[in-house]
Amino acid sequence: MQPVKTAAVVHDLSGVGRCALTVVLPVLSAMGVQACPVPTAVLSTHTGGFDGIASIDLTDLMGPYLAHWRRLNMKFDAVYSGYLANCAQAEHVLSLMRWQKCLSVVDPVMGDEGEMYSALPREIPGEMRRLCAAADVITPNLTEAALLLDEPFCAAPRTGGEVEALLKRLLGLGARSVVLTSVPMEDGSMANAWMRAGDQSHGEMRFHPLPIHYPGTGDLFASVLTGALLRGQGLEAAVRRAADYIYHAMEITNAVGSEPRMGVQFEKNLWELAGAE
Repeated sequence: MQPVKTAAVVHDLSGVGRCALTVVLPVLSAMGVQACPVPTAVLSTHTGGFDGIASIDLTDLMGPYLAHWRRLNMKFDAVYSGYLANCAQAEHVLSLMRWQKCLSVVDPVMGDEGEMYSALPREIPGEMRRLCAAADVITPNLTEAALLLDEPFCAAPRTGGEVEALLKRLLGLGARSVVLTSVPMEDGSMANAWMRAGDQSHGEMRFHPLPIHYPGTGDLFASVLTGALLRGQGLEAAVRRAADYIYHAMEITNAVGSEPRMGVQFEKNLWELAGAE
């Protein structure tokens, strides 16, 4: 019997809204991965549509937190980073990645629907570029891709050739693979597209868009992707596994008619991940 894989997960904890660590931890556990959190901030809710949020930045904790892990000689099979509360936290993530020398997945959480999250400092894209340069896999959405590349955001549907060109520009940041999520295509579909450095092999998975937007789907995607990669699946198979699971969860949530701010009811089909090989 093989030992359980482990992942150090650098992300925030939002008490309400199904995102960040509240989805990362159960998803990775369901996939047979021990997730060890490195919290970057604690918030009463996520920042998408709620007012009066209570929060605390945990930057001052991260140094001694990770130093304790070093003294314990902790070893991980993956480092997976997401939301960073400020620029100083990026150096802690880079240090963790260099120390562990394992699979590194960077979800450059910065914004959605053409806007950078208002709580983030304007310098954060530069720090995320540093993380992407050191990563094995990065998972930006279109908004984050524009921020990483310092390009204007474009919401217009894309051709396959335009997506391929965008993937190449993102690979130019230095990552070994890139997965671009939720790209509107000219035929009315949405796509998750991927490309590997080196031979620049690439592909895409298209799906019919649902008529509603839920927060936290990017966190879900990156979590399932990381779990699938740790279970030995290749990049294409991992992308498909993540996309299929999230689409089903969104269909379930849409049918229930719950408040979109509360996120995707992924708990209802979490069992699907336990048998995903």
